[in-house]
Amino acid sequence: MPMTRVKRRHPEAGGYARGEETRARIITTALRVFGEEGFNKASTRQIAADAGVNPPALQYYFGGKEGLHRACAQFIIDRMLGIVSPALVRARELKRTARREQAIDALCALLDAMADGLVAAGSESWSRFITRGKADGAGPAMGMLRDNIGTPIFQAVASLIALITAADPADELTRIRAAAILGQVTTFHTNRESTLDALKWPDYHAQRLQMLKTVIRDHTRAILDAPVRRR
Repeated sequence: MPMTRVKRRHPEAGGYARGEETRARIITTALRVFGEEGFNKASTRQIAADAGVNPPALQYYFGGKEGLHRACAQFIIDRMLGIVSPALVRARELKRTARREQAIDALCALLDAMADGLVAAGSESWSRFITRGKADGAGPAMGMLRDNIGTPIFQAVASLIALITAADPADELTRIRAAAILGQVTTFHTNRESTLDALKWPDYHAQRLQMLKTVIRDHTRAILDAPVRRR
């Protein structure tokens, strides 16, 4: 189902640059508030006050609370796709005739790109927004994120695993393997704070990120090399 973008409107006074700056400030604030309070409990009045705008500005720019929630989702989608798109395109372009090692390299490159999202500017607020949205199950954002990020990446990973294992992408075991392999990365995004706490890391930086990538690559190869028994 095609995604509906929130139509952007710009104030007559202040010009395009000021309007975009205000819009961006509201989204940044909304990501935090939605992440802390959830969609149902979040107050648009609080978001407006924290963003330094009048409440009618939210209606003007986003058409209301649901429109603002969608705009937050689109903000995350745009930035995550900016990070993973090259690896995602490479994964989709591999043909059935590709060598096994090529497919493994493409899969690992896609997982690396997903891990890179952990150190992107603002990724802490993205993680809280997504985690709270999944827990609450409210608002339109989760469907957008699933349709535009989660499902395309899952399908690409399943297709690569099918190439690697000479299986069908729709096969149940292929999809289980895809979920298991992806879970290695997604847990660092959706359980960001608890994972950092468990690792006793204050944050992610280049060296820590490289350690994560190395472990994920090693585990991925182990999963793909392990025999699978059907019961």
